Amino acid sequence: MPPSPRNLPWIVVAGRLPPPIDGMARVTALVLDRLRQEGPVRVADLSPGYNGRGPLYHLAKASRVLWAMLLLWAGAMKEDKRLYMPADAGLGSYYTTVLLGFARLLGYTLFVHHHSFAYITRHARRMALLTRVAGPECRHILLCPMMLARFQARYPAARRSLVLSNAIFSPPAAEPAPLSHRDGVLRLGHLSNLCTDKGLDTLFSLLRALRDQGLPAKLVLAGPGLGRMDNALIAAGLYEFGDAVEYRGPIDGAEKAAFYRDIDVFVFPTRYRNEAQPLVLFEAMAAGVPVLAHARGCIGNDVGATQAGAAIPVDEDFVTAALPILKRWADDRDALHRAAESALSRAHAAHEQSREGLERVIALLTGPLPASEETKAAPAPRSL
Repeated sequence: MPPSPRNLPWIVVAGRLPPPIDGMARVTALVLDRLRQEGPVRVADLSPGYNGRGPLYHLAKASRVLWAMLLLWAGAMKEDKRLYMPADAGLGSYYTTVLLGFARLLGYTLFVHHHSFAYITRHARRMALLTRVAGPECRHILLCPMMLARFQARYPAARRSLVLSNAIFSPPAAEPAPLSHRDGVLRLGHLSNLCTDKGLDTLFSLLRALRDQGLPAKLVLAGPGLGRMDNALIAAGLYEFGDAVEYRGPIDGAEKAAFYRDIDVFVFPTRYRNEAQPLVLFEAMAAGVPVLAHARGCIGNDVGATQAGAAIPVDEDFVTAALPILKRWADDRDALHRAAESALSRAHAAHEQSREGLERVIALLTGPLPASEETKAAPAPRSL
C-alpha cells in the first residue's frame, strides 16, 4: 500500500508544465498528477508559458528557477526530502544543473528525467557537468534500455538509472481496425510536425516508387507544416499525386483516432538526429497499425525487426528498404493483418512495461528508499 500522506517525504517537482504542450511537459504533468494521488507535492513550474530565447525569456525563466530554489529551501530542515525534475537540453541544462546542485547541498534525494538524445548522440560538456553536480546518488530516468546504456557510457558519473517509456500515453485498442474497407489501396499514414527533418520529402519519394511499380497506394498526411518550404513541399505533393495524397492538417482527439483507423501502415522516415522516442509510434501500434521508421533514438528498441513493422538502419536508404515490405503487405492482406495484430501486441507489452516503470518511479519518490540507499537523518550540507 502507498504510504499515508503524513508519512510522505517532502517532495518538490520542478519542471516545465503546459503550456506549451510538448513531450517533456506532458510527462512532467503525468508524474505530478500521479504523485498528487499519494499526498501533498510542492510544485515549481519552470515554464514561462512559451518556448523562446533572448533576455526577456531568460529573465522569466530565471525568476521561476529562483522560486524553485525557495521551495527547496523551505524543506531544508526536513529529514527526508526529494526532488524530481526533467533535464533541459541546450543552454537550459544550466538551469537544471543549478537547481540540482542547490538541492544536493540541502540533502535532497535527486531524480532527473531525460527526454532528449541531443547529449546522447554526441558528448556534451554541459551534461557531463550536470551529472557530476548531481552526484553518484542521483537517479537518472531514461526512455528505453538502449538510451540508458548509451547515457551511462557517455557520462559515467550517472551511476543510478531506470527506464520509463513514453508508451504510458498510448493505451492499446482491444483489436486492430478491420482492413476490409480498404478497396485494395495501401494507405500510408504520417503524423508529425511536417518537415524534411521528419522525412516529408522521403514520403513522397516512397509513394512515387510504389506507384511506379503499379501498386495502388495513398498517402495520408496529418500535422502542421513546420515552415514555408515544408508547406510548399506539401502543396507540390498534392499537385503531383492528386487524390493519392490527402492532407488533414493539425488533428487531435477524435480526428486523430480516425486518422489511425484510416491507414494501413504508419511511416516515419525521420532524419532528425536528436530524435528520442516519438509518441506517434506508440499511438500507431496501440491502434493496431504496423510501423516503418528509421531507427533513430529509441525507435530501434521500440519497433525493432519484428512482424509489427521494421526499424530501418539510418545508414540505409529508406525507400529501398521499405519498398519490398510494403509490396508484400499490398499483395498479401493476411500478412498485413498479422502485422497489425503484432503491432497491437507489442503496444500492449510496451504500455504495461511503461505503467510498471511509472509505478516504480512513484514508489522511489514516495516510499522508503532501498536499505542500501537510505538517506541519513538530517544530512549535513555536502560539497559538490
